[in-house]
Amino acid sequence: MVSCLLLQALVAAPATAEGVDGLQRAPVAAVTQDALGQKGDQNAQTALFLPFDAQTGIAAFWSGPDFIVVADQPVPAMMRASGGTGVFSGLTVTVLDHATLLRIPLPQHPVLRLSRQKEGWQLQAPEPASLQKKDGQTALAPSGAAGAAAAPGSAAASTSASTPAPAPATTSTSATTTTAAATSASAGSSSPSSSSTATLSSVGAALAGKPSSGGGGVSASLHTITAQPAPGYVLFPLQQPGHEFELPDPATGARLLIATSRTASGGVAQAQHAVGYSVRPTLEGVVVEADADQIVMQGTAKGAVLRAVSLHPVPVGLPLPEQVTEASRQKDWQWFGLQEASPATLAAEREGKLAALAKASARQKKAATFAAAQAAFASGAFQKAATLLADMPETTPDSGSASAGAPSTQRPEIALRAASALLAGNLKGARALVAPEWISLPEFHLWQGLYGLYAGQNSQRTAILLAAGFAQAQHYPAPLRDRIAPAMALYIARYGTPATVRMMEPLPDGPAYDLPRALLQAREGKTETARVALENLTASDDAQRAAIARTEIVRLMQDADLIAPDMAADVYRKLLKGENGASPAPADIRTLTAVGLAHALIRNGEPKVALSVLEGLQPSADVPEDVLAEAYRAALYRLVFNGASASLGLPPGSEEELSVTQRTALVAQGLPHVPDGAEKAKLLLGYGRLLLEAGHADTAATAFSQAIAMQADPQARAEGEELLAQAAMQAHQLALAQMALDHAVSPLMPDDLAARKAYDAARVAQARGETEKAQALLAHDESDAGLDLRGQLYEADHRWADAVLVVGRLASRGLPQDGALTEAQRALAFRLATDAAAARDWETLHRLKDWLAGRTLGRERDALFTLLLRQMPRSAASH
Repeated sequence: MVSCLLLQALVAAPATAEGVDGLQRAPVAAVTQDALGQKGDQNAQTALFLPFDAQTGIAAFWSGPDFIVVADQPVPAMMRASGGTGVFSGLTVTVLDHATLLRIPLPQHPVLRLSRQKEGWQLQAPEPASLQKKDGQTALAPSGAAGAAAAPGSAAASTSASTPAPAPATTSTSATTTTAAATSASAGSSSPSSSSTATLSSVGAALAGKPSSGGGGVSASLHTITAQPAPGYVLFPLQQPGHEFELPDPATGARLLIATSRTASGGVAQAQHAVGYSVRPTLEGVVVEADADQIVMQGTAKGAVLRAVSLHPVPVGLPLPEQVTEASRQKDWQWFGLQEASPATLAAEREGKLAALAKASARQKKAATFAAAQAAFASGAFQKAATLLADMPETTPDSGSASAGAPSTQRPEIALRAASALLAGNLKGARALVAPEWISLPEFHLWQGLYGLYAGQNSQRTAILLAAGFAQAQHYPAPLRDRIAPAMALYIARYGTPATVRMMEPLPDGPAYDLPRALLQAREGKTETARVALENLTASDDAQRAAIARTEIVRLMQDADLIAPDMAADVYRKLLKGENGASPAPADIRTLTAVGLAHALIRNGEPKVALSVLEGLQPSADVPEDVLAEAYRAALYRLVFNGASASLGLPPGSEEELSVTQRTALVAQGLPHVPDGAEKAKLLLGYGRLLLEAGHADTAATAFSQAIAMQADPQARAEGEELLAQAAMQAHQLALAQMALDHAVSPLMPDDLAARKAYDAARVAQARGETEKAQALLAHDESDAGLDLRGQLYEADHRWADAVLVVGRLASRGLPQDGALTEAQRALAFRLATDAAAARDWETLHRLKDWLAGRTLGRERDALFTLLLRQMPRSAASH
């Protein structure tokens, strides 16, 4: 009896982990309802209400056996989704920093209807009882209610699209934060007058990729998204486009480019396949599976644009026109008024056009102004050209177009306005260059690259556009060439790949190219040559060039380990302040210097200070958005992995003294600055482990779920699911833990991960009282954790002899033959003693006594151990 009481004291109940709120720092989208509302139960339909407001765009599509809804805003209210037991009962919700992901297991692929309501969206599906099997196909049985819901007599016209769902995948993984039971609800007798509806139907795997037919419930298509191919791109027109982003396919891990819509568009009705990509059928929005990295999607006012950005792009849309070799016939030369002449001649031409403008009559004013602006632009007076054009009445393009799609009489004016504004520093005035129609004009790819440069857009794509147009820029008249080509060369030298760098060979001579030449020498490993060149440039008469050289020389020396991180940080601070005789860094160079300071602080083990330096910085021509995001990522890595930053190539430094709570708070604030993807997923996994260490299991589960949603690699997903299962168990969410374990699958799962998964599954079975199942799962687990859990299971069932065998193996590994025992070793020895006493295994108890050889287990345990020894028969004690 005493042994049983002692044993019960040893097996402590798990402590309840208290979750904290604070992972999501992104702005919360306004919603009018914060749960999945019930719509009644008048018929066999189930409806799921999604409270996404009018400013939130969505996309909806099939992924293997699951139906996916993606919203382009974080909506934490969806985490509280709850309801009954309808076909949507398996709903899981993951809220990312910039999106919300809903995943609904529907392996039968029923016909679905999506309606835009006044306060959100409503997703409808039939109850299983209303499904009929026809020739092995799943179909929606005819019903009056269902028919009425799509009746054309409603007050507003209902839009409807019908597409096949992809074949269900055999396995899938999930990014899961919360499991919500959806409400069983009525579809209603008719759609509200303010709603528009689309339907998505499936006739099974046999017809995947083909139009739905027969029992699939095809409805007439009144409105769908129809791809519009053009030279060099494909436009997916959307009346109210949302945002564009990338996510891996939850079922396959394929790279998905997603464009959302804020109003009902009917989705994409037919699957389409092309070189490097395929277009998925959708119920709403646009989803493109991109096989080639060069396939990108960009948003425009007209909708989503698909294009290829590469030095050797795959064909997208219609063929591009052949680019003429004669400069005078090229659109940029014609529209900008360029001519092959000396700078003096171009300046004289400008003055002549300005004189003619001053004498022009009212009827001639506009033409004379445009001619003067062209002459000013060609001569390098870009601000003057922008000012002249600002004073000239702007031609309003037909049909709201403000780009190359305008009539031929308007396109030169639009092009010149945008280019002049860009080189005059007015990015807003240059936004016309973002319009998709410029893609069809190869001469203007360079100008889209220049817009990307000055707007701080993605460095890799921008560098490709600039490198492809570098030779073109070299043939421009000298005033224009000298304004843009050195900036292009500097950008490519900094951020270009070896292939893009080769597009500049040979680099032109002249002092304007000395800075990019020095950076290229550094890339080639010619550190000393580059250092001397940069040192000479610090004395340049060009203040901006000198400021850049001073910043770059510090970075060069730090990368080459010629200067310690703390010294580099000190130099960067002096450059920002203008100490030691140096002028303060110009405003447009300060961001570059500040990012250099942040990296030095990170290397010096001061990620908290580095984050404070990065706070408030914006992408610029010298620091593109992905380069700034990389600085945030490096700081967060240092916080999460605390000195184990060898993967970043960062030497360990004197780490800041930060508690786990301080570190997690800083990481939570910085995560929204890191774009979604595999690198952020790795951060989130480490962040989740920190949260578990701090006892915040609920928030850790959220972090693990976010990481899973961003991982394309099956093995990485399986690892995330296993960690999610651990967090869910600590948070006492057994259903979530079991779901995570079900999704933790990988074709080549490592043995250690498989063992951890089996152990977690056994813990779930134990918590559910399924002892035999737990024992079966652990039958071959000889890890310490596995033996510990098996021992707990045997002890709970009072199978003391089996417990002694398992805990004995654990003790034989963990108890040293001599030396003082740690607290954990003392607890293990006492546990074996109580199990042996309960099993009346006196031999084991006697051997344990001899092994301990008088070493203490702690005063209280020593006293209890003495009582257990007194229970031994004299015959056993004498051995």
